[in-house]
Amino acid sequence: MPDDHCSKCCPVEPPKPEVPAPWPLGALVWLGIILGVGGGTYLLVMWAVSSAF
Repeated sequence: MPDDHCSKCCPVEPPKPEVPAPWPLGALVWLGIILGVGGGTYLLVMWAVSSAF
């Protein structure tokens, strides 16, 4: 905590809240690929199970 003398002659600005950095494009592309493959596999398995019975 700054002492009173310093805060009177040079005002202390409160720290700005940290903003999370946006994800890089490559990470979003890989996330989309993984979700697409996982969703496609799920749908394929559900279709195979439902058509087997």
